[in-house]
Amino acid sequence: MTFQSLLFRTVLACSIFMTLSCGDQVVVRETEAACGNGAIEAGEQCDDGNEVAGDACTDGCKAALCGDGILRADLEAGAEGYETCDDGNDLDNDGCLNTCIIAACGDGVVRADLAEGAPGFEACDDGNTSDTDACTVNCVITYCGDGIVRSDLQDTDAAYEACDDGNDEDTDGCLSNCQTARCGDGFVGPGEGCDDGNEDPTDDCANCRPATCGDGIIQAGEACDDGNDVDTDACLASCAVARCGDGVLRADIEVGVEGYEACDDGNAAQSDACTAACEEARCGDGVLRTDLQPEEPGFEECDDGNIEVGDGCSASCSAERCGNGRIDEGEACDDGNGVDTDECTNGCLVARCGDGVLQVGVEECDDANQLQTDGCLNNCLIARCGDGHVWEGREDCDDGNNIETDACLTECITNRCGDGIVAAGIEACDDANQEDDDACRNDCTVARCGDGVVRVDIAQGQAGYEACDDGNADNLDACLDTCALASCGDGFLRGDVQAGQAGFEACDDGNLEQTDACLNNCTAASCGDGFTQAGVEACDDANQVQTDACLNDCTAASCGDGHVQAGVEACDDANQNDGDQCRNDCTLGSEQYFLVEHNGWRFYRVPVQGTMNDVNVHAACQAQGMVTPCAGQNGCGYNDNVCTVTSEDGCGNPMWRGSRVLCGGTTYPRDCNAFDNTFAYMGRRWSGGSACGAVGNSWCATGNSYSDRFAYCARRQ
Repeated sequence: MTFQSLLFRTVLACSIFMTLSCGDQVVVRETEAACGNGAIEAGEQCDDGNEVAGDACTDGCKAALCGDGILRADLEAGAEGYETCDDGNDLDNDGCLNTCIIAACGDGVVRADLAEGAPGFEACDDGNTSDTDACTVNCVITYCGDGIVRSDLQDTDAAYEACDDGNDEDTDGCLSNCQTARCGDGFVGPGEGCDDGNEDPTDDCANCRPATCGDGIIQAGEACDDGNDVDTDACLASCAVARCGDGVLRADIEVGVEGYEACDDGNAAQSDACTAACEEARCGDGVLRTDLQPEEPGFEECDDGNIEVGDGCSASCSAERCGNGRIDEGEACDDGNGVDTDECTNGCLVARCGDGVLQVGVEECDDANQLQTDGCLNNCLIARCGDGHVWEGREDCDDGNNIETDACLTECITNRCGDGIVAAGIEACDDANQEDDDACRNDCTVARCGDGVVRVDIAQGQAGYEACDDGNADNLDACLDTCALASCGDGFLRGDVQAGQAGFEACDDGNLEQTDACLNNCTAASCGDGFTQAGVEACDDANQVQTDACLNDCTAASCGDGHVQAGVEACDDANQNDGDQCRNDCTLGSEQYFLVEHNGWRFYRVPVQGTMNDVNVHAACQAQGMVTPCAGQNGCGYNDNVCTVTSEDGCGNPMWRGSRVLCGGTTYPRDCNAFDNTFAYMGRRWSGGSACGAVGNSWCATGNSYSDRFAYCARRQ
């Protein structure tokens, strides 16, 4: 520690001590930790003071590492931590390896994220450059017939290939099972006159030579027979026609003549010193030699059949590749270095913004996407407040200007409703609260009737008061467009309530008239509601009685309407026949009361008004011009000078003769329903002047206990 720093600390400590000892209050202000301020604070692994996501410290203040999903762009190829991709997962078999290197055929990892046929699909990947093992350098599984001889297997291994000429012919030097043709395999191959597939020397084909071969006569089983043992002419000593691949070099044909052979090694291999066409192998013949080591003359890395430069294979059959310092076919540039951050990338492409490679000194960043909402813009500049693009997760807004009174503040924070400041042209009000039911809505619009929110800051009777607010202009529901509750009499017919539900209105005419089509309770006027509808009803007494002055159809009762008006009409038969029991003036004829007849007398059941005593019974009979029958014949103790002796003879059982005639047998009046409530005159000598009646099962029932029943009256036939 230097003397100066020690002195500074001492003075500082003394100053603090003196300050505290003087009683002054020390105020410590806390500032909120913020990633990007250059100071490592709680929850941060690092803080380099910038907002660049692709360097050693991410824009989230985490130490960059492979697998964090952020592509590092601050390192050159070969540097520790260098990344060509970072997909943020731990899968090794997708487009980005766990080492953050872009997956490629030959990296030793089989991609599993692509469908067969898709660019980049790999059926295998053994991580080597050998084309003669189970997996080719193109990441295709080798197979018999692909034209490549596998060299990684022993002749005892399954799938071993002795040859592979890429065809399915069995008559050339390589069979379709990738085994070398030989005498005895059953197929007539090069140099064989025959091949019967056996080793019997006594049959017609021995050692693949017909038995008659050499006699100069072409016989069955011979392709030719020139009678000599020379193998270098057109007919071999085995009587097989000479051809390329039979292992015998023809000496009878000059160069240029059809059938000429420059060599013939008797195998089907295309990739050695003698091709399958019996031509000497050379660079440019389109056949890649595989029989030589790199240090041997004639070694080929490639052979595309031409001597063009820049097509991937040079005129000397050396592979043209990115990084060789020469612009080959398909390359935009090739500077021959391994630097990925200069003008020419390691992929031999001209560096450009958006290629995912940070060009040092030219680009601030390069995230290889077209997003304008992340930390790196499409022009390869680091996103910052004021660039006119909203940085997702960092900025609320970004309008690219320095105006503080518009929708976006210069700190890239949204000028928002609820901050207590009315933004001109944007907000109508801003009361800085979350009360949606006062004069200023939470969306900073002025509260109004019809906005769907009921104001609670205004008392009933004050301007702007709302009893309800359903947010619509429909006057046919529970809330009117004036924000008053719907009520019967407001002149609007509710359509939101079904019959039987509270508040249902059948009508609403907005007046207090009870004599029009709509009553004050908003029910439709109807006959029986107790209110006479003007011009429609003559009356309305609100009852179901048909015998008063107003009928049930709300017409005034009248003679001839078929209903007997109590106290007014004696009858009403609704016809104009004055000769029936009910006269046209609705008075009764006596025959209507007829009950029974016997022995020249007709007996009637006449209505009585008042108590059912002898006096009222006699009066009822007289009123109808009838006599009052005595209880029995002469000598009956209930007879007097008022009654008339008729054919009734029951005496102590009055009306018995009539009930027997009407109902049969010895039936008493109480058992004959027609006599129910009918009373007989008893000469004022029974039970205090009571008449004797048949009431229900009672007989004689004391008339003084009953009123308004029927009198038993008579008249001669």
